[in-house]
Amino acid sequence: METVMAVKIVSATIEEELVKKLETLAKETHRKKSYFVNQALREYFEALKDFEVALSRKGGKSTPLNRAKKELGIK
Repeated sequence: METVMAVKIVSATIEEELVKKLETLAKETHRKKSYFVNQALREYFEALKDFEVALSRKGGKSTPLNRAKKELGIK
């Protein structure tokens, strides 16, 4: 049985170049743009969680996210 997740409509301003790429990808794959936005956000938040774990193992101290990104070379 498939799990149905709750959804909520959000509005965001996205760079035109990214929108064009998103539209092309959605059209070529016959998927909704929201599918790819959801996937990208899931991957981003998972990566953040992984970085936080890695940093905590590195020094055992809490590191502000902006400093952690700088140390890891992430924008």
